[in-house]
Amino acid sequence: MESGLIVQVLSSFNADLLGPSLQGALASAGTANGVAFTRWANVREYMLAPASDTEGILGTVVLVRVEDWLRDGLSCSEGKLPDAWARQELQTNLREFVSELTILCYRGKPVWFLACPSTGWISVQRNCAALCQTYAGLLVARVRDIPQTTVLSWPADLMAADVDDRQADKGETVPYTRRAFDRLGEVVAEQIGLTLAQLGTSMTPTLAGSPELAAFLAGLHVHVELAAACDTDRAHIDRLIRTAASFSLAGERPGISDAEVDQLFSSKLCMLVSVSDRVADHGPSGVVACRLSESALVVEEMALSCTVLGKQVEYAVLSALAQTARDRHCSSLVFEYRPSARNQPILGFLHSFADPESSTRFVLPLDMTDVRIRTAAVNPDAWTLRRAA
Repeated sequence: MESGLIVQVLSSFNADLLGPSLQGALASAGTANGVAFTRWANVREYMLAPASDTEGILGTVVLVRVEDWLRDGLSCSEGKLPDAWARQELQTNLREFVSELTILCYRGKPVWFLACPSTGWISVQRNCAALCQTYAGLLVARVRDIPQTTVLSWPADLMAADVDDRQADKGETVPYTRRAFDRLGEVVAEQIGLTLAQLGTSMTPTLAGSPELAAFLAGLHVHVELAAACDTDRAHIDRLIRTAASFSLAGERPGISDAEVDQLFSSKLCMLVSVSDRVADHGPSGVVACRLSESALVVEEMALSCTVLGKQVEYAVLSALAQTARDRHCSSLVFEYRPSARNQPILGFLHSFADPESSTRFVLPLDMTDVRIRTAAVNPDAWTLRRAA
């Protein structure tokens, strides 16, 4: 079992009843230790700027019922929803959701997506079931184009009408019966196990070239700043080195001693990475420590918090490191990778731009930096970068 890891569930409706069966099936299969839920009001925040504890998340299950996108506009009609309004609302939500889901997938952890049937209270009361079905089909087609996403099918044995609970759906946004949720939990857990068995540890960000993600990043206004660490940054550096797991050259290091942190802080070229975007000011979000070795700038430590992954911050940091290396008359950047239980995502990042000298040493010639960043990054013009003294 993946000790301590959980599966996160995002849903457009109240899916709490899914918890017991999904958690029980995952535990029985030795896949994960638990299940956590994020309600729709907080889903966008989760997909764009996840909490720091997402290091403990094995993957994310996303459940969407298209008719829920119309819930906030019900007051505009007593009967059938106006077609023009409903179509515009569904189009807008579909476009924004696909962009945000793409950001979530870019972090490199598995995502399972299920479009749930829109046969609930809204569809029946507002006579929009056919329209919702059309947009559910469009949504599935768009999600299938997102790499690293597994699209699930609604279980055939749950196609019967008696799985709907329209009274609970109206009052509490609970669309299905307990029996339906129990069965759904079993099916989702089975698919999670199959996906993980197929993927092994090979899942790494591979979304370069995605036009939707490129456009979304352009509007996110990501700003990255690298500054030489000072005494007041010691606590931030300690936290990042100990807690960053998936995107860290050395992996998670909760047991690193204070003396080792002090040595890194004082004897290396140590820089703190701060990040902001239009969603939030994320503050200190990464640390880099380097040393000079002949004509190379050797990166010994590089760690970024999960809260900024998926926003190309890693490539902005790479660009800043290349500038730093040029300032010191180096001809190459060298990255020293130390495998750990969870840091495969940064290995995928290294393979996207650097030449492997060995399984733990990656070299980037400085004269190749710009072209390789432009090749690997989704939208290399989407961020702004500042290097502070």
